[in-house]
Amino acid sequence: MKKKLLPLAIAAAMAAPGLAAAADTSGYGDIIYTATDDYSKYGPDGQKDTADDLSKSATTGKFGASGEVDFSGSPADGVTVRMDVDLSAATYAAASSVNLEQVNFAWGATEGVTVIGGIFNNPIGMESQADAPDMWGTNAGVVHNILDNQTALYDNNVAGLAVAGAVGPVTLTGAYLNDLYQSNEQNSIALVANASPIAGLDLELGYVSQASQADSAHGATDAENVIDFNVAYAIPGVAGLSVALDYLSPSKVIDSAYELKIDYKNGPYGAGLRTESVSWSASGSQDSTRDTFHVSYAAASNLTAILEIASGDDKNPMTTVTGIQPDNLTTLELIATF
Repeated sequence: MKKKLLPLAIAAAMAAPGLAAAADTSGYGDIIYTATDDYSKYGPDGQKDTADDLSKSATTGKFGASGEVDFSGSPADGVTVRMDVDLSAATYAAASSVNLEQVNFAWGATEGVTVIGGIFNNPIGMESQADAPDMWGTNAGVVHNILDNQTALYDNNVAGLAVAGAVGPVTLTGAYLNDLYQSNEQNSIALVANASPIAGLDLELGYVSQASQADSAHGATDAENVIDFNVAYAIPGVAGLSVALDYLSPSKVIDSAYELKIDYKNGPYGAGLRTESVSWSASGSQDSTRDTFHVSYAAASNLTAILEIASGDDKNPMTTVTGIQPDNLTTLELIATF
């Protein structure tokens, strides 16, 4: 299972004192074929409205293509600069686009302490960004989607300054950010603690504040302050088997959301199962749920194929918050990295 690594911890390793001047370019291409995309519209009572039922999406049987190019370099000892550019191609019913995902510097201020500034991936949650090679499967989970819905910047990113350092066995991160919704008068504070108390066990507890936007245009989708706890564990004695849990608890709109994942890897082959649910704060709202299964095959060291089948149930008005596709979705994904 690919657990999200804290961006600041990665930066600390890259920005080690004495690092020689270097530049690096990497990235990936992502091709997705949508085999089946069934969905239905629901009325205000949460029941199917036969008059509005749609049995097939226009994307069924169609291809999509996107990619990313990442640039990083260390023009000076102890400082690394990074820029990630996301690209999507004009395909069926979609236009081309170019987006700046990250642009930041990481400075190894002292031994074991890193400062990062600019635009960087949200340090809260297990799945910080929707980069195809790092995702659990083809479709991002509900925790990522909820957090992404809170961040005004592209693809669940934040802007500001952060400091990370080791305190005994725990890595602590503190960040002073623009308000997640980019409010003019407020700022967000993020605090994250990471620990690996035993081999194969990774723990993370994160918190991010957010100004109330009750009177703004964002209104009901503002979750305000957010707490997230996630854990990943490689099962001892069973090579390639791991489990993970990501649990989110916002102050508003959503009571809680969780993802439970099981993964198994055996050489180039893999399989994964994920179940997830969102409980809403509004009285009478029904839980949003989704179950996803995928199998994967690494045809080469830089080419992976993923067949994913998802079955979702989201009858609430704000389905865009969870990202859950009602009914069934089957995709074939090819990821090539460089």
